[in-house]
Amino acid sequence: MEIAETFADGYGVNPRVAFRLAHGWSQREAAEQWNQRWPDEPKTFKNLSYWEQWPAATGYTPSLDVLSRLAQLYQCSVADLVVDVADFREMDSAQTVGGNLTGLWRSTYSYFSSGRGEELHGEHTIRLRHAGGRIVGASDCGDRESKLGLELSLRGAIATGTWTERTSPSGYYRGAVYHGAIQLVVSPHGRAMTGRWLGFGKQFNVNTGDWHLDWLDD
Repeated sequence: MEIAETFADGYGVNPRVAFRLAHGWSQREAAEQWNQRWPDEPKTFKNLSYWEQWPAATGYTPSLDVLSRLAQLYQCSVADLVVDVADFREMDSAQTVGGNLTGLWRSTYSYFSSGRGEELHGEHTIRLRHAGGRIVGASDCGDRESKLGLELSLRGAIATGTWTERTSPSGYYRGAVYHGAIQLVVSPHGRAMTGRWLGFGKQFNVNTGDWHLDWLDD
C-alpha cells in the first residue's frame, strides 16, 4: 500500500497504475499474471491500458468483477483502485460540514523554540480558496513578514494536507523555510478548523503542535 502511494505521489499516476508498478510489473506482465489465475477469461496488455486510462475518454470503464480481480492480483481493496474517481458522497459531506471555505482566516499555531527554550505562537492572516478539488491558501503580508502557505484536501469534516512557511528575513529565524503536514477538523458551521501540525526543525528532529483556523470574513 505504502509503495503504491509513493508511486502515485511521486509520478502522478492513478492508483490502478501505481499498484501495478508497486509489484514491478509492466502491463504485459500484469496481463500474464491475470491469465495464470483466470485462464478462461484471458486479457492482454491493451485491456490493462484501457482500464488504467479510465475515467479519461480514451479508457474503458472496468466492471466491478474486473476491479475485484485486479484487487486480488495487486493484494489491495477495490476501494484502493478507485480513489482517483470523484466521490459525490464526500462532496455532499463537504458542503454540509464546511460549505465554501473560501475567504479570510486567522491562522494560529504553537511551537517549541529550542533556541529560546519556550513555547511560542505564530499568527497569520491567510486567504483560502477552492482549487481543483483542493483548498489552497497563502498569507496576506508584506515582503518583510513571515509567509505561510497551505494546501489541503477535504474528506467530510477532515482537512488534510501540507504547510510551508518562509520566516521573516529580519526576524529571529532569518528567512528560514519550514514545511510539514497538517490535519484539521472542520467545525459543523464551517467557520473554524482545529488540529495539529507536524514538521522538522533545524536539527531534523520531528516537532508537532496545535493549529487553529478561525473565519474572519469573505
